[in-house]
Amino acid sequence: MLRRFALLGDIHAEDRRLALALTWLQGQALDAVLAVGDLADGRGDLDRCCALLAAHRVLAVRGNHDRWLLGDELRGLTHAHQAVDLAPSTLRYLSALPATRRLATVRGDLLLGHGVGDDDMVRLRPHHTGYDLEANFALGDLLADPSLPLAAGGHTHQRMVRAFARPLGPPLVFINPGTLHPDHDSGFAVVDLERGQVAYHDLVEQAGGSLAVQAAEIEPLP
Repeated sequence: MLRRFALLGDIHAEDRRLALALTWLQGQALDAVLAVGDLADGRGDLDRCCALLAAHRVLAVRGNHDRWLLGDELRGLTHAHQAVDLAPSTLRYLSALPATRRLATVRGDLLLGHGVGDDDMVRLRPHHTGYDLEANFALGDLLADPSLPLAAGGHTHQRMVRAFARPLGPPLVFINPGTLHPDHDSGFAVVDLERGQVAYHDLVEQAGGSLAVQAAEIEPLP
C-alpha cells in the first residue's frame, strides 16, 4: 500500500535526467516509483531508459509515443525512434507495459495512466474549465467511479495537482508530474499522502553540462 511515492512524467528518452532522478530517489524512503509513460521519441537513449526503469523496478505505463513506436506509426516525427534500431529487450519491455495500473494507497486506489485513465491522447490542463471539462469523457469515466479518489497522468508536460468534485462521494484528485524533457520544466514529483503534499523537483543544467536536482514548488493535496 502506497504512502509515499515518486511520479516520473513523460520521459522521452532523456536517459541522463532519468538516471539522476532515479539515483536521487533511492535515498528518499519511497514505497514505489511510478512513471506515466511516453518513454519513447526523444534525443536520448531509449535502450538505457528502459534498462534503468527495469533495474529500479519502476511501475510504468504505456504512453501514446510508446504505442506509436510499437505500431510503427508516425515514425517521421522529430526524434522518433525506429524499432529496428532498438535492443530486443527494449521492445519486450515496451510491449509489456499496460495502459493503466490501479494501485492501492492509504487514501484509496490510484489509477496511473498516460493521458486520462486509459485514453492516452486526452489532455487535462490546469486552466481547463467549462466545456473543456464537460467534453472530457475520459475524465467523466473516472468521476463516475466514486471508489477512485486519486489519478495520475502526463501527456501535457504540465505539472498539476487538481481536485474535481463529484455529485456523490469524495473528489477526484489528479496529479501530473510534468516531464523530464528539457524544453519544459524538467523534473519529477514526490507524493506524500500522509503529509498531504506533492513536492516537485527540478532537474537543472549546471555549469560544465552536469545536472542537479533542486527542490521546486510544493502543492497541497486537496
